Order: sequence, then structure tokens, then C-alpha cells
Amino acid sequence: MTIPANRVKIFRAEPELCTGCGMCELLCSLNKTGRINIYEARLRITPVEKTDSFSPTICRHCQPAPCQKACPVPEAMTQDPKTGAIIINEKEFIHCLACAEACPFAAIQVGPHKELLKCDLCGGDPTCVKYCPPRVMYSKDKPYPWPQRSCLQYVAPHEAMATKRQAVVENRHPEPVEGRSLAEEKGVRS
Repeated sequence: MTIPANRVKIFRAEPELCTGCGMCELLCSLNKTGRINIYEARLRITPVEKTDSFSPTICRHCQPAPCQKACPVPEAMTQDPKTGAIIINEKEFIHCLACAEACPFAAIQVGPHKELLKCDLCGGDPTCVKYCPPRVMYSKDKPYPWPQRSCLQYVAPHEAMATKRQAVVENRHPEPVEGRSLAEEKGVRS
């Protein structure tokens, strides 16, 4: 499977880097409405009580997009040729919410004024990404940090899995326990 040609960048989140600060929600709503109101943001940060963490809910800008396929009014949801994002045309929107029900990530919200809220990637320069503070991610087993990264990212496709790749490499090549060689750790005889 290849990434569509019009998809220059990928909007993604690394939940393990989210501290729940809410800057993304606040600045998204401010950028889109001129007001600071998390209920008018085009993304959501949800606390996960079991793990004492946070989970960003973002539009993945699927291609093909289930939300667009489910919409009974073809003119109500169109694709931005520059970013590949599915954009809502408020003039054509009929409030049936078929798109919200079809979204497998629950990324389409209904706002406090019954407006449909869906990320449009801010025309290719997402405000939430610009203001998501970079964090240092620490491995459980290593005292030193990985490179700083933000939870929300708008990156080239080849950069999309950098942190996951790092974690996989760390798991494949663990540090030896103090006083023992890596061969001894793995039970290899010398």
C-alpha cells in the first residue's frame, strides 16, 4: 500500500508524550473561532484513568475517508488538494451526523452551537502542532532521554514512526544488567 500522492505530510499523535496540558485544544479553538473554549476545538484530549495518562483524539485524514463515504451530500465534504484533508462545507452540511458515526476514531465532534467540528489541518500548518510543547521521553530502563518530540506531529511519511522505531530498537537491544555482559544476560555461554 502506498501513501496517496497528495499526502505530503501525516498528522499523528504519540499518546505516550501527551501530558494533558490542553494547549492544543485551547489554541485550536482560538484559531478557528477566536474564542478559547475546548468544546470548540477540532481535537480532544481524553484522560485515561486506568493508566493515569491522556489520549489525544485526532482526525487521521484517512484516504479513502469513511466520513466522506458515509455523507449523503457529496458537496458537504470535499478533499483539500493541497493537504489531502477532508473539509466540511458548512453551507451544504445537513446535520445528519452520518460522518461522525462513520469515523472509526471518533474524531468528528459536535460543538456547543451544534456545529460540526473536524480538523482541516489549518490549511497545511496545524496550530495544535505548532504549540504542542516538545517533551523528552524517557525509557523505563534507561536514565537518559530520547530526543525531544511533541505529542502532536505533522511530519513527512518516512518520519511518522520515529519514536516507535526507537522503542523497538531499545527492546531488541537491552542494556546489560550492571556487572553482567549482554551475552550473560541472554544466557549465551562463552
